[in-house]
Amino acid sequence: MPVFTITLKSRNTLDKKRISSAIHAAVVKTGYPANDQFQRFIRLGEDDLYVDPTYPDLESPRSANFVLIEAMLSSGSPDARKQLLLQSLVQELALIGLDSNDLMVLFIELDRLNSSFGGGRRASPLSMSQ
Repeated sequence: MPVFTITLKSRNTLDKKRISSAIHAAVVKTGYPANDQFQRFIRLGEDDLYVDPTYPDLESPRSANFVLIEAMLSSGSPDARKQLLLQSLVQELALIGLDSNDLMVLFIELDRLNSSFGGGRRASPLSMSQ
């Protein structure tokens, strides 16, 4: 399932379609189905998103291309899968020019029974293998 919210500053020069493709490639590389693509982009003005340039201890400051990715996953997703997804996101986004210092990823877990993917049906529990 992952559902992604991608937040960018208005001066970010990276193309949303390229970001979307890179995220989707990372998702598929992590073992999710190719048709499991749910992404929402939010572009904020300069005074709508404040980010410390070097937190937590980055060697170089973040640039105008800062990207915040919130990945909503099924609760109980194995830590190893989250780590693989993080590594895949870093790798795939680097291919389109996003420095890892400009990437912040937050994993948010949601019980599938608290969602519906369509058709008015609640999502069923999912057994995930690594």
